[in-house]
Amino acid sequence: MSVVPEVRPEAREHRTAHDDRHARALAALRAAEHGLVRRPQRAPASGTSPGTPSSPVPAREAPSAPVDPSPTRPVHPALAPLLPGGGLPSGGVLTVQGSTSLLLTLLATTSHDGAWVAFVGAPAVGMLAADDAGISLERTAVVPDPGPDAPAVLAALLDGMDVVVVGPRAALLPADRRRLAARTRQRGAVLVSTGHWPGAHVVLDARGGAWAGTDAGAGWLRRRTLSVLRTGRGSAARPVEIDVEVPVCGDIPATSAPTAPAAGREPRLRIA
Repeated sequence: MSVVPEVRPEAREHRTAHDDRHARALAALRAAEHGLVRRPQRAPASGTSPGTPSSPVPAREAPSAPVDPSPTRPVHPALAPLLPGGGLPSGGVLTVQGSTSLLLTLLATTSHDGAWVAFVGAPAVGMLAADDAGISLERTAVVPDPGPDAPAVLAALLDGMDVVVVGPRAALLPADRRRLAARTRQRGAVLVSTGHWPGAHVVLDARGGAWAGTDAGAGWLRRRTLSVLRTGRGSAARPVEIDVEVPVCGDIPATSAPTAPAAGREPRLRIA
C-alpha cells in the first residue's frame, strides 16, 4: 500500500508560484544569453543596400508576466526607513550610489525570500561579497559586459527576473531608459541603477560612514554605519538624510520560508 503525503492548499499554491517564477527566470536567462535580438531590416534607402543593420532592439514584446500583488518587496529592517513604504517598490526604479554594501544589503532579504536577481554591466560587484551579504547565488544571474546589446539584454531579463541591477557598463540612451522604466512598471519588477537615472522613484546616495566589529584592531567587521541622502519623486521628493546601520555578515531576518533548499546555503560559488 502506498502512502501519499497530504499537501496543504497554501503549500501547493506557494510551490506553484515558485515554479512559475523559476520558469520565467530561466526563460529570461535563455533570452538574454542567446540574444533574442534581431537587427531589423530597414527599408532600402538611396545609396544603401537591403538588410543594412541598425541598433539592436528586442525581437518582440514578450507577453506580460504576472505582477507581484505586493506593492513592495522586503528589505532588511535597518534599511526600511530609507524607502517609502518600507520596501523595494514593485514596478519602480531606484538609484543606489556610493556604497556597494548598501546595494547588496538592500537586495539580500528579497533574494533570500525567493526573488531572482540579475546584475548587468556591474563587474565591480563581486559574487563573494553578494553571498556574504545574504544574496542567494542560486537565483542570481550576472552579465558583466552586455556590450551594444545592453538594452535588449535588460528588456529580456525584466521579463522574468524580479530585480535587475544596471551597472556602468550597460550603455543606455535616454530613449532606452524610458522604455526600460516602462517595462519595469508593466512587469512589476524592480530596476536598480548604480548611476544616475533621470526620473528614478528613489535615489539613495551614501555619503560616508564608519565600520564596527573590531576590538583594539582585532576581530571581524560586522556592521557599517552609513549616512544616506534620500531623494526622489512622490513620497520621496523631500530630501531626507538618514544614518543607517548596514549589516555586512549576512544577518538576514527571514520574512518567509526560502523557496529553495537552504541546507548549508549550497550552492555558494560555482563555476559552470
